[in-house]
Amino acid sequence: MRTWVAWPTAALAGAALGVGATLTLLAPRGLGLALVGGVVCVTVFVLRPWLTLPTGIVGGPLVAMAVGVRDVQAIVTIHAAILAAGGLAVLLRRTFLPGADRSRRTPADAPMLVLAVVVVACAAYGLTRHAPYDVMVGTYQLAVLPAYYFLATTTFTTSRALRAAGIVYVVAATTFALASLATPGQHGGLLSALAVPPLIVASCRTRGVRRLACLVAVAVLLADVVLAGYRSIWLALGIALLVMVVRGAPSVRRCVALSLAAGVLVVGGGMAMSTGVQERSHIVEQKLTTSSGYRGAEASTGLAVFAANPVLGEGLGQSTPDVYLPPYRVTDVGPVYHAFWVTVLANTGLVGLMAVCWPLAVAIRIGLTDRAGLSLSFAALAAGFVVAASFAGPTDGHWELGLLPALVLLTRAPATRPTPHPPLEVWYAHARSGAPVRASH
Repeated sequence: MRTWVAWPTAALAGAALGVGATLTLLAPRGLGLALVGGVVCVTVFVLRPWLTLPTGIVGGPLVAMAVGVRDVQAIVTIHAAILAAGGLAVLLRRTFLPGADRSRRTPADAPMLVLAVVVVACAAYGLTRHAPYDVMVGTYQLAVLPAYYFLATTTFTTSRALRAAGIVYVVAATTFALASLATPGQHGGLLSALAVPPLIVASCRTRGVRRLACLVAVAVLLADVVLAGYRSIWLALGIALLVMVVRGAPSVRRCVALSLAAGVLVVGGGMAMSTGVQERSHIVEQKLTTSSGYRGAEASTGLAVFAANPVLGEGLGQSTPDVYLPPYRVTDVGPVYHAFWVTVLANTGLVGLMAVCWPLAVAIRIGLTDRAGLSLSFAALAAGFVVAASFAGPTDGHWELGLLPALVLLTRAPATRPTPHPPLEVWYAHARSGAPVRASH
């Protein structure tokens, strides 16, 4: 390590240890542990910024499970706190190590920046009409998209960092899936679904033991998605695999078929050998026959709000009081709806819808041109989650709609420049001399 990097690193690590020890001794137990966790996260993210997103995505649910938290508000708070630690780490790194990193620019930077401006404007508009807490809840649902996008472009500054983050995420998600295969009701399969298409493409580009390891991981993750019983995740992954079959190269299609066969074997073998897997399969049967419940009435309420103000919506934080949602009682509806696009339309109108769709359309269009690369897999996932967002979403927001466009553009293959044709004068001169004609650069 260079001297100018080693000294700040050592000083930061020592300061973090001192602050952590002080907080543990002086703060109340729960708050002290939370503050120590924050200090540890900031320290690790300053030293290894590419760990920010894998830790936030996988670590958030793990922390919630470890402390026994199932409340949506607490889960969102944990998730947002880890992201805030990552943002602070990026700021500290840019301040004290100005030459260490440089953000990677992509064609979706401007659209995402426009989305961030629209979110701020709609939040300000909402504060003039709605309760501050509701505005904060509604703002989080949209602000998480540019937050994840720009965290990805500022922490995955090299291909090596992106590869390391991918390995950490795949190992963590596969371990999580193995642990939850025989335990009903652990999570909705989102973590596993995000890793399946990239692993399928990776299996096409490797040989021997690495290909076998990729296929085994894909089979386990596919089984976890199927047994999770989350219909919107089924839809998102199904559309992603279909897009890969339609747009992918022949090698990608073969790997998709092989991965699906391996997943079927894992599910069938697990049902034959494990009672826990059998219990989860019964949950799948129930999900296939369960109705949508009150979500139709909820979506109708949100669309009625949009129809009343189609351009700007009612502002972030809108809520409709005293709505009857069968078979439940009368309740307030909003600002968050199960259907993400209803949330966007009711809160921000057509302006917000166009701002959200613009970066997604840019990334998906570019990713679909890469027929055999990782960019295709992330574009296929983005297309799948765009459709699945019409029905349901994660409890902590549709952050994947901000992360996936960044991954599409960060993993795309560099365009090859065509060799220019030599001028006619060169052709004519070489033809008369009999010398071979070479392209000019």
